[in-house]
Amino acid sequence: MNFKKSFGFIFIVLSAIVTLFILFKNDDLFNLLKVINKININYIIIAVLNIFIFWFLEADMIYELIIKFTDHKKNLETFWLSVKVTMIGQYYSNITPMATGGQPAQLYILKDDNISLSNGTAILISKFLLFQIGVTVYTFCLAVYKIKLLTNYHSGASAFIVTGLTLNMVMLSAILLIAFNQQVLLKICDAVFDLLYRVHLIKDVKKVMDKTENFILEYKESIGKLKDNHWFTIKMFAITVIQLTVFFSTTFFVYKSFNLNKSNILDIICLQSFLYIAVSFIPTPGTAGASEVGFILLLGHLFPSNILSTTLLLWRGISYYFSLIFSGIFSFAVTTLGKKKILIS
Repeated sequence: MNFKKSFGFIFIVLSAIVTLFILFKNDDLFNLLKVINKININYIIIAVLNIFIFWFLEADMIYELIIKFTDHKKNLETFWLSVKVTMIGQYYSNITPMATGGQPAQLYILKDDNISLSNGTAILISKFLLFQIGVTVYTFCLAVYKIKLLTNYHSGASAFIVTGLTLNMVMLSAILLIAFNQQVLLKICDAVFDLLYRVHLIKDVKKVMDKTENFILEYKESIGKLKDNHWFTIKMFAITVIQLTVFFSTTFFVYKSFNLNKSNILDIICLQSFLYIAVSFIPTPGTAGASEVGFILLLGHLFPSNILSTTLLLWRGISYYFSLIFSGIFSFAVTTLGKKKILIS
């Protein structure tokens, strides 16, 4: 186990312990069983099923991209590869800061199945672009549609939302510049790196610029392939929208499990999407800490104060810890037990 994985595990465990301590430091822990006994288990089952549907749609998109960018055929073997790429990517994303471990692990799985590094990189970059553009546009549209919902928040929560939207809009702007005007983006990067050099945050501007140019070139090639296949790209965006809706509605079913009815599914999906983009750039494994604080700031008012701790624990347990444990077991079974079985046979 390398340092990054060790750090991720330790940080996640400590975060979970601290979260539990904060949530149940009074007598809330003694009331937990009483609250759980009143939960409608049917909605919890739906919430968990949403996680599986999210994974299935993720695997389906990777499956389509593998077929598009390689000579793999449409069959169960290729779909199983896409499932492995999805689940192993989920696991390593969950245990590394800003999900940085997901794509390298996925690239290794693709390469292990005789997919070249260039094609594997194109597949993963395309998937990232589709999701990043999709979630930013999705959330921005909801923000415009639900502008009154945003204006009702106090300054702390509003700042949380605006920061997340701003960071994602910057990312979307960079993607658009890569697609339509790389020279402008390179000039912006050069100016930023020069400033960072002047304040002694980077040592070699040329080295950083060379890496940036290679990075932009890889993304430009993937964007070009998506631009040349309009209907394919539209289909991928449609799947992304469904995927996001399914994932964000998980919070609604947690809400309904407590037999609450004051808020509707669209409002909760809207708030959950704001939470997602607000914490997506937080550099902690699984956005631990930030997700819990964000949930209380953005969604805490939807729940009675006496069940807020339990709600937060249940939401985080389904949306993150269940994903972490299940994808971890899957990854171990595929990468360790699977290889041992091959060696024995």
